[in-house]
Amino acid sequence: MSKKMPVWLLGVLLIFGMAACTPKQAGNHVGEAPAEQGPAQAGVAESAAPGAQYAYSGEIIDFAEDSSLGIPAGSDVMVCDMAGCGEKVYVLLEIREWGEEPEDNTQKAEYTSYYQVFSCMADGSGKTVSEKMRLPEGGGYVSDLHISDDGCVAALFYSDAGENVRLLFWDAFRNVHWEKQTVSGGYLFFREDGFVLLAGKGEAREIVYYDSQGELTDRVDADGRIFDGFRNCYFMPDNRFLVIASDQEGRPYAEWYDPKTGGQERRMLPDVCSRYQIFRGTTADVLLCGSAGIYQLGPDGEGLTEVFSYVDADLDIDGFQAVYQVDERRLAGAFSDGGGQKLGLFERVQVPEELQKQIVVLGVTDEPDPGLRRQILAFNRENSRYRVSIRQYVSYEEELDAIARLNTDILSGNMPDILLVDEEMPLQSYLRKGLLADVGKLIEEDEELDSTQFMENVLDAYRVDGALYYVIPAFCVDTLVAKQSKVGDRRGWDQDEFMAALSELPQGTEMLSETSRYDYLRDYMRVCGREYVDIDQGKCDFQVKGFISMLQFAGTLPETVEASDVDENSFDSRYLEDRALLQPVTIRTLSDPAAWIYGSMGEDIAYVGYPAESREGSCIRDCGVSFVLAEKSGSLDGAWEFVRSFLTEDFQRDRLREILPEGGMPIRKDIFEERVQRAAGQEGYCFINDEFIPIPPMTQEQMDRTVDFIEHLHNPAFEDEVIMNIIYEEAESFFQGQKTAEDVAELVQNRVRLYLDERM
Repeated sequence: MSKKMPVWLLGVLLIFGMAACTPKQAGNHVGEAPAEQGPAQAGVAESAAPGAQYAYSGEIIDFAEDSSLGIPAGSDVMVCDMAGCGEKVYVLLEIREWGEEPEDNTQKAEYTSYYQVFSCMADGSGKTVSEKMRLPEGGGYVSDLHISDDGCVAALFYSDAGENVRLLFWDAFRNVHWEKQTVSGGYLFFREDGFVLLAGKGEAREIVYYDSQGELTDRVDADGRIFDGFRNCYFMPDNRFLVIASDQEGRPYAEWYDPKTGGQERRMLPDVCSRYQIFRGTTADVLLCGSAGIYQLGPDGEGLTEVFSYVDADLDIDGFQAVYQVDERRLAGAFSDGGGQKLGLFERVQVPEELQKQIVVLGVTDEPDPGLRRQILAFNRENSRYRVSIRQYVSYEEELDAIARLNTDILSGNMPDILLVDEEMPLQSYLRKGLLADVGKLIEEDEELDSTQFMENVLDAYRVDGALYYVIPAFCVDTLVAKQSKVGDRRGWDQDEFMAALSELPQGTEMLSETSRYDYLRDYMRVCGREYVDIDQGKCDFQVKGFISMLQFAGTLPETVEASDVDENSFDSRYLEDRALLQPVTIRTLSDPAAWIYGSMGEDIAYVGYPAESREGSCIRDCGVSFVLAEKSGSLDGAWEFVRSFLTEDFQRDRLREILPEGGMPIRKDIFEERVQRAAGQEGYCFINDEFIPIPPMTQEQMDRTVDFIEHLHNPAFEDEVIMNIIYEEAESFFQGQKTAEDVAELVQNRVRLYLDERM
């Protein structure tokens, strides 16, 4: 059914740039190697009258449920393509109408497939469905099925009989249909007065032109290199092709090509463009569709401007399947939100002052998890005073570019009210500058949370000079485990004890298995990095025995290992058979250790950890979702109201897994203890060498040992991408035999000290 959206969806006014503005005329696109949707998205550029707030108002049309469309109940409806002209929107649908299920259930039900064009105005009025369009009889399939800007449909048809490729055309609203043979297969486009075919010709390409009746009018040989490995290709209103591709270094570019004159114009694109789906635009040649919204390139071809935000439009989706941009304010998008195929018609409108909420900006430098997005949507619907809007910072070319953009906003006084913590953020620098709010103080002032007991050792790990700046809904623990029969019930060891155990290993036994030298550097520094770096004080000391010994051990490991394709519940028998001593593990749930005790190890385990002079070679870290708040935020009350919801009893007990699909232990002490009781009676399974192994519940002693281990940890994970890259770069010369471990330690010391001095 059609669903009106009268609720004002509050948002921040977004610029709609007019990059390479061209009117939307006849033309469509094809895609090869669909874009992988990635994490880097665009930051929001803001420009509005002071105090103005904008919202998306519109209509959602469910094709299968809207009775006015006459689509038979129970049919499957799929969106094939979308186009439009001015106020008019056209959507090409494939409809599969199912027959009755056979009574004996020996065969599947059969369906009848056909196509229809849905049309409406940009405001949802004038809904119409065309006559049915069916493929020629005798069997075959279509490719490059497209709809034009006036609602006509064309496709290339390949017959099962092996006949020549045919061009099919329908004007289904006027009941016009014809078929013509083409010179070959390829990629089909509409043009203003007919069709154009991008055909293969050996290793070259040929451009074939047809008039509006499918009669051949011209053939032009094209430079085949233009179209090699393209991701998207469009036929533009000026009779040029627009090709989106990547060069030999993997850098994306846009190239305009005129096959009749041979004219070429290339523009390099930001690296991030390779992560988006690409659609034709109206205010720009192309729109970039990611998992958080739709963007277009700035007028200079650099930087992205947000055109549409799913959160601000109250949509729980990862992207549109097809898009038609009506104009600067209006957009139509086809999507699925877990149900059937839907069409959203959206218009950006100003919110009346009496309906405005205070905007709380959540800054992120990576793609927010769908579970987090759903929490934002739920908060926005339920809260009468505040609304959370996402501001995403993009790494356009360099890995840390997003952090630079965030820092630019902070320096200009435009710091987001909340930051979703990223390990690359220089949070200690923000702390020293007084930019972060004291969360511990906010908890003390909260009538509900003030009396709540949290996992104090976890909070202690994240405190800085006695103050707490992080909101941590859940945590996990990284460590190394081994059989107690091999290492005793020890909980930690130093480098001497580690190396002694290594020297005593029986022949054929590995200390660590399936771990490369670079994996070990990463994992070791995550757990033990604070042994060598004091971020808060800006000091470091790598020229010590522990770090040098770590490098020497890492050098004994293989340069690379093959990635394992087994899941977290699958192991081979290397630990059972004592072919490997130490197993790297992450405790995400309190039932996890049962799989190691009764599965991979086959006996009681010791949480021995990585070698560290402090003998605390295990670490606590968040599970990918933690927050800090801006001290000088104009919406601090609203920011706290949002993030505190992650600490409430209801959320911790029932909704924590919604934002942590891989699991995590709750920060609330009462809910943690509930999970302990639940795990004590929980059975499970694992696979060893593909053999199913039932896992019984842990004994009380085993559970007590695990809980005691967790509750006595105080070591937070060390996560600084810059320092890790310095260690990787300098360690390579040791691994290649060019420098000693002591030389490398000195180089790392000098570079990290310089880096810390710059941060202070």
